[in-house]
This record gives sequence, C-alpha cells and structure tokens, in this order.
Amino acid sequence: MPSKTKAFICAIALLSLAALAQAGSGGAEQLAGYLQSVQNLKAGFTQTVRDDRGEILEESRGSMTFKRPDKLRWEVAEPYRYQVITDGETLWRYDPDFEELVTEPFDRVSQTPIMILAASAEELTADYEVRLVAGTEVQRFSLKPRQANADFSELELNFKGEVLQSMLLRDKLGQTTLIELTDPRINAPTLPAELFVFRQNS
Repeated sequence: MPSKTKAFICAIALLSLAALAQAGSGGAEQLAGYLQSVQNLKAGFTQTVRDDRGEILEESRGSMTFKRPDKLRWEVAEPYRYQVITDGETLWRYDPDFEELVTEPFDRVSQTPIMILAASAEELTADYEVRLVAGTEVQRFSLKPRQANADFSELELNFKGEVLQSMLLRDKLGQTTLIELTDPRINAPTLPAELFVFRQNS
C-alpha cells in the first residue's frame, strides 16, 4: 500500500534526529544544539502528502513516541490504522485492519539512506549537506543527501523555541510529505520499555 509505505518512511525519518545531534559544523552544529538534550519526545501528528502540483493525495493523523537513540512508536489512527514500532533491535510494521504483521531486523532498515542512526559524525557530514535556511522565531534546517541514489531529495526540520514542530520530506518526483507535531512534549521522566515492543492489540 503506497500510502502506508510513505507513512513508514516518514516515521523512520524521525529516528535520524538523535544521530544528527552528533553532526559536524555549520548548520549541523546549530541543529545539534537543539537536539542533544532531548532524550525523548511525545506528540500527536498530522501528515499531509501532496503531489508535484500541490494537490493533496492523503491526510492522516496519529501519535508518536520517540526515545533516544533508536526507539520509536508511530501510530496512525485516521483514516486507517497502522503501526511502526521498534526497540532498536527489531522493527514491527502492523496493519490492524488486515491483521498483517511484518517483522525485520532493525539493522537491515538502518542501512538505508534515510536511516542515518548508525552513521558517525564524519559520515553524516560526508553524506549530507546540513544548513540553516531560516532563523528568528522559526529555525529551519535543510538536509540534502550527497548521494544520487538517496531515497529523498531534501528533508526540512522546523523548530520553534528549540522544540521540533514539523518536518517536510521531498522525494525526487516532487512529491512532499509534511508532518506537523501537535502538543510536543520532551523528556518525560519515564517511558515504559513495553511501549517500544509490539504486542497484539497494544
């Protein structure tokens, strides 16, 4: 299902945030300043996919929980249900409507260009051009992969008051996926480990 694959790709893109906190100089260094103190993040989200003409292809809503360095629970609630969960070792993708579960090793997924968790600071600066493209009230960072075969052409991260507000993914065909976070909360005192392990009916 293309729409759910897109949701999966964008969910995994969020996992790059922890790795970027160790990135190199320039814009990446400023971005690191926002991210290095964030141990976890909980938020609702809305996701809007548009084609190259700006027409809306899909809108969805849900919630996400992220924990450094590589734990994520991403749940789409509307207009369909879909889950992406990882504990950093195993990645689960679950479609409740069809009771379809896909399980794969996390390290296999982490080797794709959009997953830069395993990259060192040297690899990040070698593989991505990270720069600050807007300042003052909203800080916008642009990440452009240097490799021609990357899964995306550009990723934008937008911050307000040093808190992530939204991210925009552009693919090579001009399609964009905008994820806007609602009520983002950082550094909760505790997050149960079971949040990041798939359980039926969880």
